[in-house]
Amino acid sequence: MSLWDRRMIVVTGKGGVGKTTVSAALALACARRGRRTLVASLHPKDRLSPLLEVPRIGPHNTPVLPNLEAVNMTPEAALAEYGRMVFRFRVVSHLIFENHVVKAFLRAVPGIDAWALLGKATYHAIETDGTGRPRYDTVILDAPATGHALSLLALPRTLAELAPPGPLRRDGQERRDLLADPERTEVLPVTLLEEMPVSETGELVERLRNDLRLPVHRVLVNAVPERTFAAEEVERAVAEELAPADHPLIRAAVWDLHRRRLEDEQRARLAERTGLPQVDLPLICQGRLRRACIERIAEALERGAPA
Repeated sequence: MSLWDRRMIVVTGKGGVGKTTVSAALALACARRGRRTLVASLHPKDRLSPLLEVPRIGPHNTPVLPNLEAVNMTPEAALAEYGRMVFRFRVVSHLIFENHVVKAFLRAVPGIDAWALLGKATYHAIETDGTGRPRYDTVILDAPATGHALSLLALPRTLAELAPPGPLRRDGQERRDLLADPERTEVLPVTLLEEMPVSETGELVERLRNDLRLPVHRVLVNAVPERTFAAEEVERAVAEELAPADHPLIRAAVWDLHRRRLEDEQRARLAERTGLPQVDLPLICQGRLRRACIERIAEALERGAPA
């Protein structure tokens, strides 16, 4: 199956590499393909609405564009909604979560708020309507940075193995099965061609594969600048002194060549650490990103991860 057939896509990576930008671009690409798409963000600040140029996105699923809904989840709203979705009725949810055994277990599990967030997002990846048809074809989770994302993605296994017998354990098992299924789910690491993000991406992929056993098939390399000068032309211009060394064009060309060599080193490190295909996403603009920019990144995603 291709990326575009997944029911659940989890976007993560080192802080500052552009995870939300990539999530927005993925959402646009999926929606453009006619897939009913939900993009769910876990960030306290609404970062999606400025990128998509839509009204502020709140804690409940809201249609924002054709085939596209979005939500900026909060722990409080997610826990209440998750309880109602999983246990069907508010009174049953209340009885489950107020059970003294369950409460003791929840207090012992760090990040139960995080479980509510993950539970809501993954619920929508398996949710069906009254006819048995999936409510969403694709759910994109704009996950936290590497460390928190790994802790978040480990929670279903913790619940499946350690929760008291009952609905909570069954729910953990169901979510673990979903996330581990390569036919339905893909975890997408995002990185930059810089030393620290590449190192962290290598560690992330290793943990995803070996510890969590989750499907990861490619790495997205974000904000790749256009290569303005051909390397051989720069080298010839410098060697043959076709212009003074301090000429602005020569200085720019030499810097472009230097940057390119550094990026190539990091690309080789990334390939060695992960062994995964790399999908390049262009550096569109360095100022405020708008939907036109996100559309161009979505097009690059479609070219780099074709059906």
